[in-house]
Amino acid sequence: MSQRKQVIDFFQTACQDVALQNRLKAPCSPTRQGFAAVARDWGYDFDGSEIDEFVRYHQFYEQFQAAVERHQQGTENLADWLNNWQLYLKRMADMPFDEREETIKRYL
Repeated sequence: MSQRKQVIDFFQTACQDVALQNRLKAPCSPTRQGFAAVARDWGYDFDGSEIDEFVRYHQFYEQFQAAVERHQQGTENLADWLNNWQLYLKRMADMPFDEREETIKRYL
């Protein structure tokens, strides 16, 4: 299985496995190293750089942890949140200059 497929499988598993979700929440470090350590404990063979290639932005880790909390509270589906993240990445790849506009909006 390619590294990218392993990363995708890891996050798909996290959408369905409460124990894995709990391991990815705090006190797990919201960094690529923290998520990669959990992935290794779960039997996956990739490091933080492969996760970064999949998620592309360091904000992902904190936002994913918040999405897990909302998912476990029943206010949001984690799989839907992850799909929306991938759509966001696709939109940024299709129109890279929109990223600057999104960044500006966040800070206003």
